[in-house]
Amino acid sequence: MTRFYKQANFTLARANPSTRVLLTLFLLTVLLGCFVALLQYSGRSGGFTAEDARQWVQGNEQQLDAEVLIPSKSSVEILAIIHDHIFSLAVLLFVVLHLVELTPWSEGPKITLSLLGYGSLALTLFAPWWLQHETPGHDSLTPMWMMLGGSLLLLSLSLGSIACLDELWCAPLRRKWRKQPEPAAPNPLHPGQGVRSDRCPLGHQDPHSKTDD
Repeated sequence: MTRFYKQANFTLARANPSTRVLLTLFLLTVLLGCFVALLQYSGRSGGFTAEDARQWVQGNEQQLDAEVLIPSKSSVEILAIIHDHIFSLAVLLFVVLHLVELTPWSEGPKITLSLLGYGSLALTLFAPWWLQHETPGHDSLTPMWMMLGGSLLLLSLSLGSIACLDELWCAPLRRKWRKQPEPAAPNPLHPGQGVRSDRCPLGHQDPHSKTDD
């Protein structure tokens, strides 16, 4: 992102090969993490149903015929889980969504993806806290909100990563094949002025550029 602000007209499509490789490895790792998260909550590791989500928080100690005993989580344990994930996932979303800023997406989809990502993060982390204070066995929509939050969080990270990978490799080839010009770079510091100029928005002078007398 430093290059985004310091170097005029920088986008993912204009990145040099080393930057493309670095970003590609990072984004592929994010997608792999999303896949591992799906495996973690599938089948034997938890499941995708609302009842699985409820048992993960409230346990199943009241079910005498349960094959596997799952103890209920205390408030301290729920807080520890929130503390362990709120900073790391917030930073991960921040990085991926910042990279999305370097794509030709319009402001509407970018804002929507940001709200979706951080809204789903809050839902994923704090729905278990709410469920922990509900009466065990009481029917509620909280487990469904847990599942919805986790699903939308993975969707936000996956969609953002795929959009960036597409802009790094596939979109430039499509535009070249269709003989379309490269889209203008965004102007983060002066959005109302449209296309960025060749001058650095922070006031730094490019030694290779020509200056006006």
